[in-house]
Amino acid sequence: MRIVWSINDLIEIAKTRQKNKFDLVLVVSGPRGNSKSSFLFKFFSRIKGFRPWKHQVYSRNDVMRLLEGFKFGCIFDDEAIRTGYKRNFFDQDQKLLIQMINMYRDNFNIYGLAVPNFYNLDKDLRDLCKIHIHMIERGFGVIHTPNDGSLYSEDKWDIRQNKRIEDRWARARMKNPNYRPKYNRLTTFKGYIRFTDLTPKQRELYEDIKVTKRKAVYEEEMKKEETGEGFYDKLIIRIKNGEISRKTLQEVCLANDLKLSAVSNLLNTKFRDEGIKERLSDYFNKAERQLATAKPKPVKEEFSIRE
Repeated sequence: MRIVWSINDLIEIAKTRQKNKFDLVLVVSGPRGNSKSSFLFKFFSRIKGFRPWKHQVYSRNDVMRLLEGFKFGCIFDDEAIRTGYKRNFFDQDQKLLIQMINMYRDNFNIYGLAVPNFYNLDKDLRDLCKIHIHMIERGFGVIHTPNDGSLYSEDKWDIRQNKRIEDRWARARMKNPNYRPKYNRLTTFKGYIRFTDLTPKQRELYEDIKVTKRKAVYEEEMKKEETGEGFYDKLIIRIKNGEISRKTLQEVCLANDLKLSAVSNLLNTKFRDEGIKERLSDYFNKAERQLATAKPKPVKEEFSIRE
């Protein structure tokens, strides 16, 4: 029996499930800084068809859009505590998300979630998970799988029994701070996984996407509450109207502490998602022609997303 797994081993499992017409819900948990997101980015980067700017997401709506719109695809839900937190079980969108995972299981997508605590996820979402990896330190995690096939047990993850085991570890640590838990005693244990950190290029890309998309989600939500229309929504309308030049977009990014390249990638991704053939460069050319004969409108304040 294999004890130490590699990322490629898990990719092989994911591909085999897709080949056999199954989806895969993979949850990665662990304390902040224990490489949950790094693992998922490395994992998805080795899967053909993974497009980071499209598939690395930070909102429930984006998750649902990808679940519905793609087959044999990838979904990297980088901060899934906002997507499926158990205290939000009454949220209609959260119920819809769980329904969609079930409804679109025949799209055979690989859905990876990063969360601080596995047991803070909605129970129905936990029950859909087929692989849970808990990161106990950077680059090293414990792989768990549910005890499927039980007729009477409602607890696929054997929480009560495994909690008793962890309680014994806690008492042992009080006597010996150097005590190392025997994770193979857990009833859901399947092995360990080791992996290296992201390359500098991967790290830069991941951070660019995270900063840009996460800020867009939070600021968009606040802006919609205040005005009923979001920052990026207004920006895209003005771009389509030929009112935003490259220089203007640079000023908007500077005013909001965003990288021009990251915002450009996000906007082009939004255009593709809407089925628009034009890219930013096409709209910039349109804007330059219009701005050559008319004074540009001031946009700095209108497009500020700062508090």
